[in-house]
Amino acid sequence: MSAPKIETVSVRENITAKVLVKGEGRPVVFLHGAGGNNWDPYMEELSKHFKVYAPFIPGTGGSTGNEELQGWWELVLYYYELFDALGLESVDVIGHSFGGMLASELASTDPKRVKNLVLICPAGLWIDETPVLDVFSYVNTPEVLLEKMFVDVNSDAAKAFSTLPEDPEERIEAIVQNLTSLAEAGRYMWPIPDKGLSRRIHRLTANTCIIWGDKDAIIPVDYAYEFHRKIPGSRVTIIENTSHYPQAEKLEDVLNTTIDFLTSSVVAK
Repeated sequence: MSAPKIETVSVRENITAKVLVKGEGRPVVFLHGAGGNNWDPYMEELSKHFKVYAPFIPGTGGSTGNEELQGWWELVLYYYELFDALGLESVDVIGHSFGGMLASELASTDPKRVKNLVLICPAGLWIDETPVLDVFSYVNTPEVLLEKMFVDVNSDAAKAFSTLPEDPEERIEAIVQNLTSLAEAGRYMWPIPDKGLSRRIHRLTANTCIIWGDKDAIIPVDYAYEFHRKIPGSRVTIIENTSHYPQAEKLEDVLNTTIDFLTSSVVAK
């Protein structure tokens, strides 16, 4: 797997973004989850079909100016401004977990900015009877979280996700980046990942594909049907025997679903 290019983008005064970029052709933005922006096989395979832009959450990956963003709405505006800086007036967006929460908000608040939307186990809604796991709680150690994120912690997917570099300095850097990403996502997302999206999601007009792991122990699969209920015309694909990272545990299934959806959406339009 060849490394993507890292672009530095000036968003506005005192704020710069770091964006992983790879591929040619039709642009697709990938918004990553709270665990960090890791160029994985799913993104690599997507880059063979699209030009993939994968921005880091502000404050991570070498981006600057995150202290200028004081709350959820300033973060949302930041992403619109980043899209402008990248020349993406209206674009397809894929969001995973926290990134799915952002993608849903972007598509709901300003519908013209998102053409087609792929949501992989997104946060953003709340069901009292089926709460989302507080991944920021001290009781949820990395070992506990790994068991909840993957059905089989001994699988190649789980090992690839959790394995740290052998070089001591690189290992420390990887740990710091992960903790920083969690902290930055946490200050926008918690105490509960409900910023009122349910009151705005009716504005969403993008063609939407919802992908979920049937054994998701972070954001239960009940939320797949809640998103589907609130987004008219959306489609749902449940990936069996996967948890919160179906794109890692069942790469081919999620990749084919994504590409088929985005390709058919273009034909339909």
